[in-house]
Amino acid sequence: MLLNLVRRKKGETYQGLADGCRSLTQKTAVKVEDPGLQISFTSMLLANFTKGMIGTPGRQGSYTRANSLQEALRIATTVEQE
Repeated sequence: MLLNLVRRKKGETYQGLADGCRSLTQKTAVKVEDPGLQISFTSMLLANFTKGMIGTPGRQGSYTRANSLQEALRIATTVEQE
């Protein structure tokens, strides 16, 4: 699956990575009204975003287990700036 191969490219922002993951997840996941399945969509998006990060931000993202993409972006940006 292409979504599992997403990685942050040199010079790419975390927002760019997040946008790419969101786009591929929307193409991959089935859209439903069931809130339980919507959680699966969010989990898939977060997992692939975190896996796509490289180095310390990726490790920190894995440890903290963000609840939203915005939170994961904030963590990645903060860690990278340190």
